[in-house]
Amino acid sequence: MAIVGQINASPSISIAFKTLATTAIQRSERGTVCLILQDTKATEKWYTFKTIADVETEKWDKDNIKYINLAMHYGAFKILIRVIQSGEDTNKVLKDLEMRKFNWLAYPKALETEDQTVVNWVKQQFGNTGPIGKTIKYVSSYANKTDHVAIVELANGGTYKSIYGDFTAQEYTAAIAGLIAGMPLNRSADNHIMNDLKEVEDYEPKIGKFSLYMDEDIVRVNYGVNSKTTFDSTWKKDTRKIKVVEGMCFIVDDIRDTFKKYWIGNYISDYDNKMNFCSNITKVYFKEMSPNVLNGDYDNKVEIDIEAQKRAIVIDGLETDGMTDLEILQYPTGDEVYLTGDVRFVDTMASLSLTMTM
Repeated sequence: MAIVGQINASPSISIAFKTLATTAIQRSERGTVCLILQDTKATEKWYTFKTIADVETEKWDKDNIKYINLAMHYGAFKILIRVIQSGEDTNKVLKDLEMRKFNWLAYPKALETEDQTVVNWVKQQFGNTGPIGKTIKYVSSYANKTDHVAIVELANGGTYKSIYGDFTAQEYTAAIAGLIAGMPLNRSADNHIMNDLKEVEDYEPKIGKFSLYMDEDIVRVNYGVNSKTTFDSTWKKDTRKIKVVEGMCFIVDDIRDTFKKYWIGNYISDYDNKMNFCSNITKVYFKEMSPNVLNGDYDNKVEIDIEAQKRAIVIDGLETDGMTDLEILQYPTGDEVYLTGDVRFVDTMASLSLTMTM
């Protein structure tokens, strides 16, 4: 029998986390691409399409139909379109995007100055140094040395010859955004065949650059990398890979959404309920997320952040020196829940070193 005023942990939380984990690969193929488009025919500000059949082609400029086709070609689940209205600048459009949920962003007809505005906005939304904010990522052909996990720099110049027509690099960012949004978490873009392309200009692979190459008469992705080139204890070397960052973003979104849907307002903010939430993430969700997303040989876990607890205690005017770790962890922090995680992500095979002895 439940105590009045105390809402006990519900088995539905475990079920929710297990369901999220077991459906992760399927759900990861259903990413949303947002396109910023200028159009002389479109009458609304926002449009959402799941298939090209949903698009009334006569109501759109021909170039924009091509961009929508590019974004859908590689399996993006949904295309969200923000049509630039008369007199609007890029900042106004981006302010509107803050209220929408999507995974990848492309602006095919952006000028270089407009593109830079978008890059700065995405970096701010995602977070530069600390915890991940919004999990929005952007593909740009203008960006250079942005050194950020949320920015993909498409490197090949020249003309991208596609079955949908000829495109500049910036226009073709719609296809790259769609490719990544539609890719499941158990594989990467490394060596992926770009089957809409007939030809692309050569580019020497470089760290921080997403590039394509001709493999005889087939166009392939070199490595599925973002623009990250410097690394530290927060952003380790493997975070240069899009697959790894997609896994990070996917997990962050799942945990946030579950906390919002099931936890906020339903559980008293005490030690037992905090531990229960951590346990469900660690023992249910993380366990099911290996080996496709998380390394199954690593002790992936989420726990109460003892350092954040200490800071909360000091703010309350108390000393922590005489307290045990358990007392610190059990200290009430109002409606604030301070957690910390330690995980290792997995990547797909990319480089082979083979030594044979005779």
